[in-house]
Amino acid sequence: MNNNFSQYWKNNRRLLIPLFISLLIVHILPPFNLFEDRSSSLLQVHLLLELFAVIVAILIAIVSWYEHEMHAHPDSAILLIGFSTVAVVDLLHALTYDGMPKLVTENSTQRAIFFWLAGRTLVLLTLALLAFQIKIKISNWLGLLFAGSCASLIFWFGTFEISNMPVLYIKGTGVTGFKSVYEYILFGLNVLLAGVFIRKADWRDPVKNSAFATSCLIMALGEIVFSNYIAPSDFLNNFGHLFKVLSYYVLYQSVFVSAIRQPYQKIRESEERFRTLTELSADWFWEQDAQLRFSQISKGVSPAFYQFLIRIRPWEIDALIPVNFEWSDYRMRSSRREPFKDLICKIEKSNQIYWISSSASPVYDEQRKFAGYRGVTSDITKRKMSELQIEFLAYHDSLTALPNRIMLQDRFEQFKSYAIQKKVKLALLFLDLDHFKKINDSSGHDIGDAMLKDVAKRLEECVRKIDSVARIGGDEFLILIPDLTKTEDVVQVVEKIIENLQKPFYVNHRELTTSASVGISIFPDDAENFESLRKNADIAMYRAKDSGRNIYRFFDDGMNADATNYMVLRNGLRHAIERQELVLHYQPQLNLYTGEIIGVEALIRWNHPEMGIVSPAKFIPIAEESGLIIPIGDWVLKEACRQAVAWNMGTASRIQMAVNLSGVQFRRGDVEQSVFAALDESGLDPSLLELELTESILIQNAEHALACVKRLKSRGIKLSIDDFGTGYSSLSYLKRFDIDKLKIDQSFVRELNTNENDATIVRAIIQMAHGLNLVTIAEGVEITEILETLRSFGCDQVQGYLLSKPLPAAGLEKFMSAYTANPQGELVSAAEVD
Repeated sequence: MNNNFSQYWKNNRRLLIPLFISLLIVHILPPFNLFEDRSSSLLQVHLLLELFAVIVAILIAIVSWYEHEMHAHPDSAILLIGFSTVAVVDLLHALTYDGMPKLVTENSTQRAIFFWLAGRTLVLLTLALLAFQIKIKISNWLGLLFAGSCASLIFWFGTFEISNMPVLYIKGTGVTGFKSVYEYILFGLNVLLAGVFIRKADWRDPVKNSAFATSCLIMALGEIVFSNYIAPSDFLNNFGHLFKVLSYYVLYQSVFVSAIRQPYQKIRESEERFRTLTELSADWFWEQDAQLRFSQISKGVSPAFYQFLIRIRPWEIDALIPVNFEWSDYRMRSSRREPFKDLICKIEKSNQIYWISSSASPVYDEQRKFAGYRGVTSDITKRKMSELQIEFLAYHDSLTALPNRIMLQDRFEQFKSYAIQKKVKLALLFLDLDHFKKINDSSGHDIGDAMLKDVAKRLEECVRKIDSVARIGGDEFLILIPDLTKTEDVVQVVEKIIENLQKPFYVNHRELTTSASVGISIFPDDAENFESLRKNADIAMYRAKDSGRNIYRFFDDGMNADATNYMVLRNGLRHAIERQELVLHYQPQLNLYTGEIIGVEALIRWNHPEMGIVSPAKFIPIAEESGLIIPIGDWVLKEACRQAVAWNMGTASRIQMAVNLSGVQFRRGDVEQSVFAALDESGLDPSLLELELTESILIQNAEHALACVKRLKSRGIKLSIDDFGTGYSSLSYLKRFDIDKLKIDQSFVRELNTNENDATIVRAIIQMAHGLNLVTIAEGVEITEILETLRSFGCDQVQGYLLSKPLPAAGLEKFMSAYTANPQGELVSAAEVD
């Protein structure tokens, strides 16, 4: 705020200082009568000054009328009403001065001073409303009517009620105390009001606020003068009128500059700014005459192009090719004098293509006669090229430039109509590169991308021009082969594709090889819409993968049933845990030396609400492929540990719980955290938990597996190798990993007594395990003879249907109770306890 006052003083001191000095000099001078015995001169000077003030007030009102009509400034209504009233009241003051002709009633100094004070009060009130930003919403005519009403009311009081007013002047004595006090009040209020305007100078319209503040200060100085004169002819009185006129003039200057001069100044600045921007702009601003010939073109056009266009009609330019309109339409619209917007033309010049967009409006002269068009043309070449690129990417693969799925589907719909009409077939091939991920992982994505481009080229070389090759993502391609008279016609094309893709690819001096698995679906035999045809080809492609890869397969209904069943199982698995559809069955394990049940293996079952019990052989591969094996595996661990605690609580026997781990859990899950969480939540002794691992888990990423196994063993957890002998059967990892038990796969056990090779393998596994201090257990024992043979080989433990099939928890508890009742080691069949 202090900055506002200092800035105001800095800007206005050259005016205010002389006024202060002159006022000081006037007060120092002794009072003297300026117009002694010259009353006519006094009246003339006074009338001249007041008329000048009235004219200035009228000008302020006129400018405010205009400004209010244009809605240019919110203060205009207040200024219009205020100074319209002030103009009338000041005129009344001049006409009722002592010595002037009679105005309704006799004129007098008392009456003139009344109108004087009313005028000063009105000015103060008007400026106060502006200072405090009081808004008045009123039309010009209503405002003028209101001003007239106020002036009429003041005239009434100053004419017919003047005798009831306080005495303002006594002849021979001068102004009364009331008049002096009133003048001092006006002085103080004007000074305060000036302070308000200065304080708000940086809020809104600083120039105008500063001018209003100056007007208030000059008016205040004048009020001091009028507070202490003896006769109307005193020099002091006439000097004060000069302050009043100067105050009005400052107001007028401010209002005039705001309403008239500033707008025109802004218009000039705007024109200059527009001219500069036009010269700098890449757009072309042009005018056409009434015959639609280019008459004016801005500097945005090169001189050569200027000569190319000037005095020529647009349709006469051979290089100008309309894109989104026709010249005949343009000429018709021009004849109707219609505006036009975004007319796009292509310019082919010097083996280059440019794109321009033009918009224009008709122009009329003062007689409303058509004078031509005025418009702007923009060079949209970059934008158009970007749009074409975006359109291309919307329907093409960005890497290979092949059509994408959207474009292929559009082509399918076109050929479908032809196929229906001509009674021919369409083939859709779904091609997937075999083991392409290994190329990406080993050679990098740059090499992989370059190879995909070469694959795209080879595919296009293998098909006809009417055929379409599309890339739909990754290493997957769709090939549409229309106009087939019979299904067998596609075989030759597919075999050519498979043969060509087996040839080596040479990318950045590297030789790469791959192959392709292809699924084929036929329209209309397999499906009648694109999506179903694509889905069926996808199913057939996966059947080709399952058949050994580098081969093709036609779709059949059996594949669809398998795929549907697969999706049903996969979707159902997602909700199996939360719906409590998963259960654990337990198969007991027998110690051949003691005849005791020393443990159980937890085996998961899925009790599907519609399919009943689903075999793990069906849903475990799906769970591993989808990643659902991780939450399912966590649930199995927690449930098995909880059940083991329940069986071992309050009994001297110690039942060990064996749980299978999937390779996916090792690769994608946090096995350690899952195992430790299950142990911590259940409170199971870690030595009673046995984790069954496959050989592949230990072979793949052996260092990670070794570190994990060591941390599991550090907690006292037992580890066993499941299905030993069917995989790598490497002796090195048996040495490196701290394994506790080997589980002999049932494929060697079933024909143990009839197949010498199986017997030799089993005997060797048992002898090797004992040499490494490992426990052996044989699974799949179903007859007593095999049990005895295993006992003779020195096998430590067995499990199988001879002892019991996998049972639910309640069934196993019943089995254990029955078995415990036969301590001689007689085996109780599962049927007896089921």
